[in-house]
Amino acid sequence: MQAMNEYYRKILAVLPGLILLGLMLPGPVNGQSSSDRPTLVDLWKPGDGGQRMRIRGRVTSLDGRPVPNVVIRFRHADSEGIDWSYHLGDVIANEKGVYQFGSVIPGNSHRLSHVHVTVDHDGYEYLETEFYFKDDPKADEDDPNAIFLEAGTVDGETMMYGRYDITLVPR
Repeated sequence: MQAMNEYYRKILAVLPGLILLGLMLPGPVNGQSSSDRPTLVDLWKPGDGGQRMRIRGRVTSLDGRPVPNVVIRFRHADSEGIDWSYHLGDVIANEKGVYQFGSVIPGNSHRLSHVHVTVDHDGYEYLETEFYFKDDPKADEDDPNAIFLEAGTVDGETMMYGRYDITLVPR
């Protein structure tokens, strides 16, 4: 396992964007079967303005083990920064602790763009946090909750892809 982690660290140092994009694209990647992929929950609705995004991540415990079947709630404003309730949804991580959701990048009418995240899972402390986008001019790109978004094209549409991993603390 340690050798595999070192291998991926070296790849990430050489090809940072390509690896992220490979993890985010639909279809089997790196020998994964379709059953390994988490179900995509899309909070985007036809007619939503702004740039579409897909966020994928992994839920782990402090020791790095995946935490399966975690319900994660995401909530954010629309592309204009207005907090509409339809950009709200629950995502369930798969057996490997991996989740993914789609939506629209929230606007920043009164502060930086962000997505609220809450997790309440048996055996772990309640988590309420938010993540930001490194390209937001109001964001501190060194903030550990600031994520990088990378453009990709799916069926002729530009989509922004990002990764947000969640670490839960046991009770």
